[in-house]
Amino acid sequence: MRKTLLFSAISACILTVPAETAEIRVYNPGNIERNGELVEVDESSVKRRLGSPFFILRDASGEEVPWQKTHDGKIIFPVKIAPLDSAVYIAEPGMPSVVEPRVYGRLFRERADDMTWENDRAAYRAYGPGQQRNGDRTFGYDLWTKSVPELVLEKRYIMNNRKGLTFHRDHGNGMDVYAVGPTLGGGTAALLDADGSIIYPWCFSDYEILEQGPLRFQVRLVYPADTAEKGLPVAEERVITLDAGDWLNRTEVTYYGLTDKCPVVAGQVVHKQNPDAYVLDTENGFAAYADLTEDANAGNGVIFAGIVAESDAKPLYLPLDKPAGDAVGHVVLRGEVVNNRQFVYHWGAGWSKGGMPTMDEWKEVLRHKRECVKNPMRVKVTDGVKVK
Repeated sequence: MRKTLLFSAISACILTVPAETAEIRVYNPGNIERNGELVEVDESSVKRRLGSPFFILRDASGEEVPWQKTHDGKIIFPVKIAPLDSAVYIAEPGMPSVVEPRVYGRLFRERADDMTWENDRAAYRAYGPGQQRNGDRTFGYDLWTKSVPELVLEKRYIMNNRKGLTFHRDHGNGMDVYAVGPTLGGGTAALLDADGSIIYPWCFSDYEILEQGPLRFQVRLVYPADTAEKGLPVAEERVITLDAGDWLNRTEVTYYGLTDKCPVVAGQVVHKQNPDAYVLDTENGFAAYADLTEDANAGNGVIFAGIVAESDAKPLYLPLDKPAGDAVGHVVLRGEVVNNRQFVYHWGAGWSKGGMPTMDEWKEVLRHKRECVKNPMRVKVTDGVKVK
């Protein structure tokens, strides 16, 4: 009996010895190349095969691949996979190289509580409690252009607040030259009232930064009940995710306090300087607009704004009842939302002076994102090859 128990214990130890590597196979089910897109893997499924809390990730050629651990127990890393193909990545025990951050964001209390974030493509801003106290009716997200991949937000705020060099002019890396005002700006979501009019949300009251790079920035913004323009007794939470290399933010919006199904839109403002320069692609589930910036004659280039559906929300144009400054309407994705259920979409911008020269190229970015959304990558983690 004692020998049997000893043999069983030894066998159990042998069977549970961790593999020396873990193999992560990623399959691309879409008819598009995935190049730089981040894939998610449960951290526990990798580490339990290694017997080490630290590991290096390599592609099939042996090149090290950067990765990031997330707050919810995942690791994320960029992949390169041909259409309808798969790629294998190997995790092995060891200390990974330091990854240079490609995303960044924080609350800039020194400028009315701006929540501003960026990646190597563009930068974005959501208005916070300081703006609310000031009574400045700016409801939507702001779009900041970039012409360099480096992180620039800290430098811009220092130049603007301490050195008198406004970030509304290009000092060599882009600028803030997008007009938001009392609109949805660059991609904000909002409920509609019984007449089909937008119930504009105001500014967030609380926030939590969930991810701070080096590959993904993610923030949760809280909008309390009764802060919308029409006093709607509904609270709102938004989780915004921006990955390195991505032209678009993924945004999950959840409403609390709804008593019935409610129409919702996620939209981007259309200005009178270019009122017809929008595209509504129902087949591919996106809307796009070419914004000529606050001063179309100043050589500021064109900001290409875009918004992509993750569900069956439909793109359409909603004119304003009356102009609001230079704003005449919105291109939106319209859907429906119920209490405590997410409404998910993607939004962002490219700049003609920062790597996005034409509307045709911008539309391809939006089509590509829609295909990625419709065909999520599949991941399988298995034991790798033992090294003798």
